[in-house]
Amino acid sequence: MVFAIALTVGWSCSGDATDVFDDSVEREAFIGAYVDLRAEVLGSGTTEIQGDVRDSILAVYGVTGEELLEFVDIHGEDVEFMGGLWGEIEGLLTERLQQDARDEANDGLE
Repeated sequence: MVFAIALTVGWSCSGDATDVFDDSVEREAFIGAYVDLRAEVLGSGTTEIQGDVRDSILAVYGVTGEELLEFVDIHGEDVEFMGGLWGEIEGLLTERLQQDARDEANDGLE
């Protein structure tokens, strides 16, 4: 499972290697960036995000694709941490997709 997620992030992101970002923002930046990247992929109906869109999403969180991969490398073996992380991501992504569906339905009513 972790490998599949890492591949998804890897396919969606690229960038130069940098130092792993500060622990205090690490989790929230990873979650926010991953949810936004994944929502973009799901919303576009493709498996790859355009470079400029990917870069703008990563810039919002002040991270690079390499930093997201490093995050998975660092925390990937901590089953409890990663279980909580993916549970939170799943909840946020589900909420985002449901909101997008409601917005589309409301746009159709106007």
